[in-house]
Amino acid sequence: MDFDLNLKGKCILSAEDNEVNQIILEHTLLEQDVPFLIVDDGQKALDAWKALDPVLIFMDISMPVMNGIEAIKQIREIEKTTGQHVPIAALTAHALTGDKERMLEAGADYYLTKPINPMMLLEKIKEILGADLTKAII
Repeated sequence: MDFDLNLKGKCILSAEDNEVNQIILEHTLLEQDVPFLIVDDGQKALDAWKALDPVLIFMDISMPVMNGIEAIKQIREIEKTTGQHVPIAALTAHALTGDKERMLEAGADYYLTKPINPMMLLEKIKEILGADLTKAII
C-alpha cells in the first residue's frame, strides 16, 4: 500500500471501518487543519504506522482483517525494539465492564467510547498533543 510520505512524522492516523465514523473523523480533523490518514482495518493501520510514524493513532477495536487490539499489540512489540512510543487511543463501542482495562492492557494509552463526539475527540487530541494542534503536528 502506498502512503503520502509528506505525512511522515506529522499526521494523525485513524483506523476505522465504519463509514459514518470515518466521515465524523474526517470533518473534525479537516476543520482543525490537521494532517491525517484514515484506514479501514488493523493491518492497514499497522502498515501506515510503519510508513508514516504518526504523532497519534485512533484505533477502532472491531475491524476486519486485523482487529485493533492485535494491531496495538504488534505496534507495541515493534516499539520495544525501537524505543519509540506513539500515543494510541482505543476508539470503540465496547463499553462493558472490563473493556477499558482489556484495551489498556493491550497497549492503548487512552480509551474513548463511541459514538464519536467531535468535541470530545478534539479535547483528547489537545490533551495528548498540546493546545496548539497545528504546531504540535507540523
